[in-house]
Amino acid sequence: MNGIAQSVHARLYGLPDDPSPVPNSLDALLQFATTAGDRDQQHVVLLQLAEQLRNAAEILEWARNHAHWRQLPAPAWEWLRSATDTARHLADGLDEIGPAFTTPPPPSPPAATPPPPAPAAPRAAPTRH
Repeated sequence: MNGIAQSVHARLYGLPDDPSPVPNSLDALLQFATTAGDRDQQHVVLLQLAEQLRNAAEILEWARNHAHWRQLPAPAWEWLRSATDTARHLADGLDEIGPAFTTPPPPSPPAATPPPPAPAAPRAAPTRH
């Protein structure tokens, strides 16, 4: 039913019909990630997660500003500053590694052929007694 409502809403307001292939909420993104089979889908999940981390950093920064204005204890403000920096660092890291998911894995090296067997040591001629 939700899909029909979205389609009607899109038509009423001249929006594209098909929803974004990657969900925006973290719960839905987690569900999507568990079924993302191909490399492009995995890359898109990481891009979306990076965007969500940037949004989280903005919210943390907002909270940090409010902590300062409300004169909360310094440890609260410092923790929020550290959390903001960490969220941004994680988002940047996902941006760096994300493209690795779109490139095909390097080919496996060919199986090493075993060296030819060593020549047998010459046998001594049997001695006659």
